[in-house]
Parts: sequence; structure tokens; C-alpha cells
Amino acid sequence: MRILHCIYDHVRNPWVGGGGATRVYEIYRRLSDRHEITVVCGRYPGSANYKDENVTYEFVGTGSNNYVLSTLWYAVRGHGFLKEHAHEFDVIVEDFAPYNPLFSFREKRNAVVQLHQKEGVQHLKKYSIFGCVFMLVESLYPKRFTYAVTEAREALGKFGLGPQAVAIANGFDPLLLTEDRHDGEYLLFLGRFDIRQKGLDTLSKALALTPLLLVIAGGGKDEVRVRSLFSEAVRAGRAEFAGFVSGRKKADLIRKCLCMVLPSRYEGQPVTVIESAACGKPVIVSDIPELRYVVEGGFGLSFRVGDAKDFAEKITLLSRDQALRQEMGIRAREYARNFSWDRIAVEYENYLIGTVRGKP
Repeated sequence: MRILHCIYDHVRNPWVGGGGATRVYEIYRRLSDRHEITVVCGRYPGSANYKDENVTYEFVGTGSNNYVLSTLWYAVRGHGFLKEHAHEFDVIVEDFAPYNPLFSFREKRNAVVQLHQKEGVQHLKKYSIFGCVFMLVESLYPKRFTYAVTEAREALGKFGLGPQAVAIANGFDPLLLTEDRHDGEYLLFLGRFDIRQKGLDTLSKALALTPLLLVIAGGGKDEVRVRSLFSEAVRAGRAEFAGFVSGRKKADLIRKCLCMVLPSRYEGQPVTVIESAACGKPVIVSDIPELRYVVEGGFGLSFRVGDAKDFAEKITLLSRDQALRQEMGIRAREYARNFSWDRIAVEYENYLIGTVRGKP
């Protein structure tokens, strides 16, 4: 099967580098021995076409050191790439963002839209009246596709998708299940630096109400603002930045933490949550529907989204109860066993094969 996947993000993209890019990398490296796969990403400074484990990565757009220009030119050049090359592939997957739609459904009847989270009114809070355009695109565009994949089941209803849509979760490296658990002393935030989406402003306020150390790992377009937001805590020795982490360093950060924190205002299904669970670590999350599985799975606590006081209380509760942390750690690993990238890749492969045959 010849697969074309179009996604603005890439694991080394300095502005994003999020879970969607990790998902693409992990799934396709597992399918590359039996399928011909091309991934088209947005160009960023220093990017260059390359091949990794038989997966071809091509970058389109502009190499300008400007995030907005990069996303806009990706939409223009990506659409041009589709018009020129769509006929060479059996199936096209378009990772959707309302800022750069590629209209792949016009080029391939069985095109698949990959959806992460629905932002809705958050567009208005970020972009004022201009956010109406993005809300409209987000509401109407995915419905033009017969086939769709979401990460969270809750998103199927939010996007109003048809019967051919499916939820396929994110996964983790099975080696994380073998990591020794270490009951650490610091809170860990691991993810993309997007203050509004990830609720980093709420985290900053909650941190001031607890005596614990916070380690912040990741990167993204809001990095300067995030460092400013936590500058006082850093000076006081209450917070520290670990930079962008992966591999061994990432696993060590997770397994040595007290717990993972994710105060997001909206989400898909964060890779970091399932990675934390695989390491046997509890998670504290906001009470949005997409993160409800953390509490239902018995490996974490939730707080009222945006409520720093409630967040701090949950942090304090978990930090003082070692038995609860241990119990949640055991449940976390039990939950995670169902979501290895190996299993997720096969699910994804079967769905794509089904779209080619017209029977997903």
C-alpha cells in the first residue's frame, strides 16, 4: 500500500513538535517494512528532506523563521503537492488543523482526515473576532471526509463524524513498562509550550500554593513567554527547565517524578499521559472529557479546569499519600498495557487498508 500522510508538524519542528508528529513517527516506522510511506511536513529553518527506516519525509513551504508564514505556506505548497502527486498513492491521510486545510478530499475519494482536538470557542479567546473563521473551518471541514480518525472517542461526537469514523488512541514504547519505579519528589510537566491550551498559566498559579519543585520539559512557540511566566519560581528554586527531551532522558524524567501534571483546557489524547502511565506514575489532569479516562482508569486525579486552588489541593493530596501513589502506579501500568505503539500501528494499518478496499 502506498500511503501519503500530510501533517504540518514534525518531531523536530521548533514551534510545535507535538503529539501528532510523534504519532506519525511511531506508527509509520512500524509499518515501513510492508508499505511505501511518504510524510509531507511544513518546512522550518534547517529542515531538509530525508528518509528514515524506509519512510520518506518531504518538507514544503518556506524556511522562514516565522511560524505564521510557515503554516500559511505549508497550506499553499501542500495543496500543490497533493494536486501533483495524489494519483501516486493508494490512500491520503490529512492531519487537520483549521489554519492550513489542504482539501485532500478533492484529490482522493478515500482520503482520511486525522483529528486531534476540537478547540471551538477557544479560537475566539485566542484570536478574537478572527477566530470565527477558524471555528467555521473546524466545524465544517472534517465533515467533507467519509473517513476520519480521532485519538479520543469523545472527539467523534464533538466533530459530528459519520459511521466510517473511528477512534484510535495514542501509544507508548513498550520498553517503558520495564522501567523501575522511583517515588520522586518533583512534579513534571512534559509537553508542548502552548500557554492557553496546556493551561500553563493555571500551573504557575497552583505551583505558588504548593511547596514542591516543578520540572518543565518540552518546547514550542510560546517558550519565551513560558520562561517568563515561571521566571520567579525558577529564581526561588521552585521550578526548573529541562529543555526538549526524548529517549533515555525523557524516560528518566518520568520515572523519577512524583507525578505528571497536565492542566489543559482542551486536548486530544496526549502521548505523555500514556507514557507516564506506562512508567507507573499517577497523573493529575484537568476535568475535561478527553482526559476523563485517567480518573476512570484509577491512575490519576482531576481538578476543575482553570481552578488553580483546586489543582493545588489535588497536588497536595497526592504528594502526602504515598500509598495512594503506589496504588495508582500499579493501576497505571495495568491500563497502559493495552496501548503500545506496536498494537496501535496495527489498528491504524487495518483502518487504512479498509479505506482502500471501501470497507474500513
